[in-house]
Amino acid sequence: MNRPRNTSLSDLKPGQRATLFPSLGYFDERRGCWRSLVHGRVFTEGQTPLGTRILLRGLKKAMKATPEQVASETFQQRIDGFLSAPGRRRRIVLEIADKHYRLGRRTRRNGAFYGALSLPENQFPTSPHALGGRSLTKEMNLLQSTDELGTIGPTSGKLFVVSPQGLSVISDIDDTIKMTEATSRREMLANTFLRPFEVVEGMAPLYQHWQRLGCDFHYVSSSPWQLYAPLAELCEASDFPAGSMHLRYFRVRDEMFKRFRPVRRNNKVGIIVGILKRLPQRKFVLVGDSGEKDPEIYRFLAKRFPDRISAVLIRNLKSHPLNPKRLRKLRSISDRTLLRVFENSEEIFDVAGRILGA
Repeated sequence: MNRPRNTSLSDLKPGQRATLFPSLGYFDERRGCWRSLVHGRVFTEGQTPLGTRILLRGLKKAMKATPEQVASETFQQRIDGFLSAPGRRRRIVLEIADKHYRLGRRTRRNGAFYGALSLPENQFPTSPHALGGRSLTKEMNLLQSTDELGTIGPTSGKLFVVSPQGLSVISDIDDTIKMTEATSRREMLANTFLRPFEVVEGMAPLYQHWQRLGCDFHYVSSSPWQLYAPLAELCEASDFPAGSMHLRYFRVRDEMFKRFRPVRRNNKVGIIVGILKRLPQRKFVLVGDSGEKDPEIYRFLAKRFPDRISAVLIRNLKSHPLNPKRLRKLRSISDRTLLRVFENSEEIFDVAGRILGA
């Protein structure tokens, strides 16, 4: 017997799961209301497309992984997000602050879903300035349907609602707060899939100090969303401040680890520009490393937004330090932007306090 569909709930199929990624909330001056950008993914565990299984062999060969390494819990956890089949064309209904939102579009071919939502006025101060520079954290829940197999497990995520004014830290992940060795393909793959994640010494206490001064955090990286779960676990276990996260999708069928690279310049620039435009009254500190294109990306942004980018901080990797040409170009940014090239966190400990006058 056909049952009527409940369009006020998400319609995930039995066996499908969803992840809600840490999202950004902000005050939209043009609309005069609080808004949020939500993002997540629907997938089916235990279903690996044939093409992906074939391409997976290339990854194992590129890493020269032993059978023991491939069978390890670490490898299985890291590769899991790449192997699950996407949940295409699923309806998504979210609950935020007791209000329900049905997203206008169903999930995409890769299972991803996006939405820009207006938040309920009774959950936030009428005037955005009433927050006094403080930010709020709200919980998001995926409202899910039931069927004869029972209720699909609960899905929740965090929405970081940022005060219009204040100081935000936009931080890279690979080789900035997590050791990756992105300039060596084999080392990068091994550090990503075979070895325990290792944080960059001193960066978590540094970010905690900046958070106590009032900074908010946005983690913008070209690491794949498929690695979100282990990355989030690392950040939480290492006590990095929570914040919105902005990664990218890696299409296995297109490039599978043959051209797997953590940097896609246009993608990263676009994400950061989007954050800057949604938070027009905020100042920003950009933190990255010398391994790939962070110096060039941050230089471009500092020249485009000289009054918004208060500092550019580049971790100078011993394995791939800035050469004189790159350093000379980096130093051409505006005098209004503080530039620090550092090797350890102590060299930039004072930056947030200096900008905030604390």
